[in-house]
Amino acid sequence: MTHILIINRYDDELSDYKKYINHREAHVSYISLQGKTRLIDPAVSAEVCEVEQLDPNVVYQEATRIHCNRPIDFVIAFSEYDLDTAAKIRTELNIRGAKISDNLLCRNKTSMKEALLGSSVRYPQYRQVASRQEIEAFCLEKARPVILKPQVGAASDGVVKIEKLADIPDLLDFSGYEVEEFIEGEIYHVDAILSGNTIPDPNTRPYSSTMPYFKVSKYINTCLDFRNAMPLGSVTVDDPEFISKVRLFTEEVCHRMHLKDQAIHLEFIKSNEELVFLEVGGRVGGGEIPFITLSHESVDLFEMWFQAALGISLAPVNTKITGFLMMPNPFKTGFAFEPNMTLCHPLITYQNIKQSGEYSSFSYDDIPARVHFMGESQAAVEEAIIHCMETLQRAIHAV
Repeated sequence: MTHILIINRYDDELSDYKKYINHREAHVSYISLQGKTRLIDPAVSAEVCEVEQLDPNVVYQEATRIHCNRPIDFVIAFSEYDLDTAAKIRTELNIRGAKISDNLLCRNKTSMKEALLGSSVRYPQYRQVASRQEIEAFCLEKARPVILKPQVGAASDGVVKIEKLADIPDLLDFSGYEVEEFIEGEIYHVDAILSGNTIPDPNTRPYSSTMPYFKVSKYINTCLDFRNAMPLGSVTVDDPEFISKVRLFTEEVCHRMHLKDQAIHLEFIKSNEELVFLEVGGRVGGGEIPFITLSHESVDLFEMWFQAALGISLAPVNTKITGFLMMPNPFKTGFAFEPNMTLCHPLITYQNIKQSGEYSSFSYDDIPARVHFMGESQAAVEEAIIHCMETLQRAIHAV
């Protein structure tokens, strides 16, 4: 039987792997974060190893031990924080799937742009930097705002928009950073499953043969705004011509980066009708994306990713027009909403509002409010998101 190793970090509804693979038809072993095993059944698992931290070296050592007892055929890791570890295991133990070099293209923003060199995909002009002087030189050369960001990172951590030299952070060492030109425009994201084993369907769109799940959405505000305590929204795009254009763009990016049989979350800017690549992750998108997909489209993106990785046939999905809103605490103190605040709109399908709370560090999970939407058009859902965003912003105050 096939032997699958799963690196597990969570215990939410999207981390019940028994839904994804029959544990009596395959050997399934786990290396799990301690305390996150409530959905793992040792009785039907080949092995369950709990570790205090998913330290890459510790996980690799445990994987090697498991592999020696029973050779591993597949390594599955859903969290962005574990993709490097999974790639190392595959590389060192010669297991099929994304190796270190492949994974780097979905982790290192400089490597991503280097891979696109010579393609039809436009990306911001950029430069690797190691000192403040190099950042200043790039700023003066461009004579416009620039973006400073870590080459490897997630959730806009460490990203700074520099409009004047005084905005450059006071760091001792900028090694591992890059600067790139600021591109004016709206930011979009693509969430897709790539599969070389998709069930043909003559009634579906042409790209269903390689992307059984494909959805284009527009951000309302940005992930950097959310990092800086502003609300973040997202709405599904419903313009067929634009979707087709984005599909070709996505296919070129995936081809250049050798992406296949996996989930992707791609971000780009629409600037004067031109699509400009920002970054791509070899994973399911974060925040509310997997939850709203599951609740509104009955699609578990992690299950589709799991099946694509194992070469299991996938049927194309007809997506719906949905949206979400995430409201962070905008204060450096606790927060509270006005007692008489109510969030009402006919397109709201789910809302989780905390009436009050303490200050906490940045998180996509521990936030004052999250709201889901679904409607018949992009315009209607976008209007609903903006209406609710403004209502929440008016009603929240510091305590």
